Amino acid sequence: MKKRQLALSLGAIVGGTFLYQASAEASASTVQVKAGDTLWSLSTKYHTTVDALKSVNKLSSNTIHIGQTLSIPSASTSQPSNKEEKPSAPATGSTYKVQSGDTLWKVATRFNMSVEELKRLNALSSNIIYINQTLKVNGSNSASTPTTSKPAETPSKDANGTYKVQRGDSLSKIASTFHMSVSELKQINGLTSNTIYVNQQLKVSKSSQTTTPTTKPSTSTPSTSNGTLNVSQMISDAKRYIGVPYKWGGTTPSGFDCSGFIYYVTKQQISTTRYTTAGYWSVSTPVSNPQPGDLVFFNTYSSGPTHMGIYLGNRQFIHAGSSTGVTIASLDNSYWSKRYLGAKRFSK
Repeated sequence: MKKRQLALSLGAIVGGTFLYQASAEASASTVQVKAGDTLWSLSTKYHTTVDALKSVNKLSSNTIHIGQTLSIPSASTSQPSNKEEKPSAPATGSTYKVQSGDTLWKVATRFNMSVEELKRLNALSSNIIYINQTLKVNGSNSASTPTTSKPAETPSKDANGTYKVQRGDSLSKIASTFHMSVSELKQINGLTSNTIYVNQQLKVSKSSQTTTPTTKPSTSTPSTSNGTLNVSQMISDAKRYIGVPYKWGGTTPSGFDCSGFIYYVTKQQISTTRYTTAGYWSVSTPVSNPQPGDLVFFNTYSSGPTHMGIYLGNRQFIHAGSSTGVTIASLDNSYWSKRYLGAKRFSK
């Protein structure tokens, strides 16, 4: 009898140990970093946060490497879903609660706003937002009423060639709708900034500005750094994607790396090759005094040019940073000033 009881006890202990190990294994999950992965993309995929990933893996920065094995927090071990989570409808139609995976660009796009408008409305000084943060929004949720919102939002100009600004409009959106550049739109309306207001009347007819095609070159020459790229359009296009997240090798508005961002912006005007940063450096012409539209280069992690951006003037440049996404920075910033290699003019 004692032998039987001992055997049963040992069986229970072994069985319990096996169940504990199986349970522990089920609660742990790891993933091997692949090309294009970032902490942000992995946190979104596995329904966790960047901070949680960094904490469980004892990471001090956002840098990860291909082939690196990362532990996924136990609260997020369910299979990743390929279905994009739709944010809840904003309370009272004017606020929105930030969800996991959101960026300023993603929220602005969903509510038919520009990133600049969203930041100005919420008095944000950076592109950083937090889960459960409440943001003021002007536009309507395009994900909730896709079929009924389109006809109401289709812009049209009146007989006098003017357009009334609607909620969610931006200069770049209006200019694109009426096949103009932002600089042309600002010029014919006497605007000195990018700020516009709901119900404001804007002229959107180029004929009110010029009567003959020969006047176009003279008005665009000051903003063109070479015979191929219109700099005003180039900068306007670049600013449109402020807030887009960084993605290694990315060349689309879903995610850019630094050279992929330059490629996407320039190909809006010309047929061009997808160069690396070193490639842009080798095919561009050096300039001693950079002008808006020139490319600025930096040495960030190895010899030679490894990072780049577009010079905006006033010592400012726009670039796709690995920790910031598309943003505007200063050449006088202590980090960039130490790594600045010089400026070059791209015309191919």
